[in-house]
Amino acid sequence: MTPVARVVLIVSTAFVAFSASRAQGLRREFEVASIKPTTVARVTAGAGLSRTPGGLTANSTISALVEAAYQTDLIDWTKVPKSLSSQRYEIRARANGRISGDQYWEMLQTLLENRFKLTFHRETKERQIYALVLAKPGKGLGSKLHASADADCPVNPNGRDFCGVRIGRGFMNGQRVHIARIARELAAFAGRHVQNDTGLTGSFDFELRWAADQSESKSGDVDKSKASDPSGPSFFMAVQEQLGLKLDSKRAPVEVIVIDHVERPEN
Repeated sequence: MTPVARVVLIVSTAFVAFSASRAQGLRREFEVASIKPTTVARVTAGAGLSRTPGGLTANSTISALVEAAYQTDLIDWTKVPKSLSSQRYEIRARANGRISGDQYWEMLQTLLENRFKLTFHRETKERQIYALVLAKPGKGLGSKLHASADADCPVNPNGRDFCGVRIGRGFMNGQRVHIARIARELAAFAGRHVQNDTGLTGSFDFELRWAADQSESKSGDVDKSKASDPSGPSFFMAVQEQLGLKLDSKRAPVEVIVIDHVERPEN
């Protein structure tokens, strides 16, 4: 074997080994994660899921955690008892270093699959959905939706300088979020899956307010302490007037996550 061939072989072998190691287990995960069951009585106005550059805290049901981890509301829970999918847990997780973007969801997926023994498969099904589109193409966005001045999450996000989405009764706002995330949050109030067909890219800040009697959420994590205007517009009208977006009803094939197994984590 020539020296050049030997070098090529060594490099090729190293690349194969590196690729295999990535495929087998170099998946992001939290360094430390505390998981404790909780009850509705312990839930406060801060219920839900909060992210910081170094970790994640949650006070949510298993179903809400799975929706967040896989960034979809198209989940079939028919194989799982309601008492289990609706069980609420308090989670405090910390990463080894700064994390951002989809890294949170990858780490949460790893946690669910390792600690909750979550298994699932994907199926394509025809569903009636809403397509999120521009209300007036070529004429700009609504006054309550604009590109984020700084898309990077601050080191210590708190107060008004936060990352993600906050939800109240007839109220929703967000900072440094993609339109796909906004579409997913709107789905809880629209009553069906919302597909992002806007074509918009980048991170956005937004605020949305609508009449209180339109604000029933299937997620169970709505902060009902937030004030809303009972004389305000309907949810669908608010999306159009304030965000400059529109929800168009259509039937389309969508990918659904079918939960095969999940169990309560060991302490």
